[in-house]
Amino acid sequence: MSATPPEAKPEYSRAPRRSQRPVAISVALFAAGVTGALLLVAAEFTTLYEEDSAASRVPIHTVLTGRHNSYALIPVALLAILLAFGATRSANRPALLALGTLGILTVVIALVGDLPDAQASGVVGSALAGYAKAKDVPQIGLYLETLGAAVLVITCGAGLLLTHPSGGRAA
Repeated sequence: MSATPPEAKPEYSRAPRRSQRPVAISVALFAAGVTGALLLVAAEFTTLYEEDSAASRVPIHTVLTGRHNSYALIPVALLAILLAFGATRSANRPALLALGTLGILTVVIALVGDLPDAQASGVVGSALAGYAKAKDVPQIGLYLETLGAAVLVITCGAGLLLTHPSGGRAA
């Protein structure tokens, strides 16, 4: 007896294969996303800038990053952690792109909202006490905020380069 060969090849009739991405890449993407988010949270509770005067060695005024930004980076950081988790689950490219978008949003907040205020200068004082030149000096909060944003953008780029759209490694 001769049997007719099946019409479908065995490799086409199987269920789709799971992601072939190495676990190390997933762990690294998650760790980098969480690190960027933690840097943003840390920035909110540190000094953004100090107002220094030529008449005094002690800073006149200190501004915290969170007060200056109305603590806007905390929801951004929480969303970044969720997106980092989602990006590691199944090579979720939209989650990686959203993570990069959050990084770019944070860069815009840092460069447009915080940097001009952190580099301002002017005159302080009164007619009775006298006037003195003063300038704002950026502090660690601005640098942590910018570093956190850069880590999120780099995580997005690395995730897109190291993963293939179908879930496997890039060739």
